[in-house]
Amino acid sequence: MKYRLLKSLLPLVMLVSSASVQAQIIRFIAEDLPPYHFINDAGKPDGGLVEIAKALQAQSGLKAQIEILPMARAHHELQTKNNVVMLAWLKTPSRERGYKFLGSMCQISASLIGLKENKLNLTDLNHAKQYRISTIRGYYSEEYLRQAGFSEDHDLVLVSHYASLWQLLYKGRTDLILTNTQTIQRELDKLGLDPDMLEYKLTLQDFPSQLHLAANQSFPDDIAGKISTALEQLKSSGQYQKIIQKWRMPN
Repeated sequence: MKYRLLKSLLPLVMLVSSASVQAQIIRFIAEDLPPYHFINDAGKPDGGLVEIAKALQAQSGLKAQIEILPMARAHHELQTKNNVVMLAWLKTPSRERGYKFLGSMCQISASLIGLKENKLNLTDLNHAKQYRISTIRGYYSEEYLRQAGFSEDHDLVLVSHYASLWQLLYKGRTDLILTNTQTIQRELDKLGLDPDMLEYKLTLQDFPSQLHLAANQSFPDDIAGKISTALEQLKSSGQYQKIIQKWRMPN
């Protein structure tokens, strides 16, 4: 009798849970990373993926807001809140088990980059272990380097923001940085750094390339479905492609 009562209540509990999330504002979150997402001169979220998020809100009819947060906080919100969607989360085999991926937003490519004046003839990632390599803490690039045998005790230097990453390189405090090559020009322009001083030292062909909308496993399936469907509709209508082209982002 008790089992039948619990079983009969389960659909109601799920309905209430889903309704409570729909009543909430869906939070599209991202870090400061131009041209994908950043705070503009007016103090508002801006960028290619921010524009797509606004179009998704309009297409799906969901109540939503867009927030630019430090990466560590954005990651925490993604892991712990059931109304949060990360605008650009790199899809990897390990993450597929812990997150819901709602659709591809754009592509990236990753390389080891150094200063031209440092003549480093790299043949593979293992060869780079004799040098200091830096990337952003919490990114998949950190996991990628750790899996390859790099560690903070010896050759890995982690920072919290792309500005610190580039400053380390230009000041000679690290030999190489691992970063998304699509964002370089915007980042250097914002920081006032000379791109002619840089050189691509090694392209990482096995690095994952797809940035997705993502939520954690507690995010309701019906809301996830609405967002995924809205993204597909934007792509089918051509609106997605217009936004990508406007911001010069590879898709």
